[in-house]
Amino acid sequence: MAEQTLAQDVIDSFEASFQDKKVIPEALEIEWLKKAVGRFSMEIEALEFDDEALVFSGKLDRYVIDTLGAFMKQSYQEREVSKVNKRVSIVGKDLSVNAGGHQTTAARNELAYDEYKSREMLNNQKNTAYI
Repeated sequence: MAEQTLAQDVIDSFEASFQDKKVIPEALEIEWLKKAVGRFSMEIEALEFDDEALVFSGKLDRYVIDTLGAFMKQSYQEREVSKVNKRVSIVGKDLSVNAGGHQTTAARNELAYDEYKSREMLNNQKNTAYI
C-alpha cells in the first residue's frame, strides 16, 4: 500500500503553532482541515482527501502539511477575533461595557500575521513566471 498522509499529521502541525488552554473539539478541527484542503486545492493544486477515513490519497510534502496547518490556524484565529469582539463589546439596555479595544487589537494583529504567513506559504509553492 502506498504511503498516505493522515489528517492527524496536519492537525498536529496546526496544534504545534500555538498553545491553548482549552481543548479544541475534534469535529471543529476536521472542519477547519476540510476548509484548508478546499483552499489549497483551489489556489495551488487539487488534493484528494477522504473525510470518512481522514486520510489523503498520497504522501504530502512537509511544507504542504504545514501550509494546511497554517490555513487551519488562520481559521482558528478568525474565530478568536470573533469571540474577543463579542466579549469586549457588551451592550445592554442599562449597561455598556467596552474593554477599550486592546484585546481586539491584539487578536486582529495575530490574525493579520496568520493571513500574511498563509499568503507567503502559498506564494512559495506557486510556479514562477520564469519557468
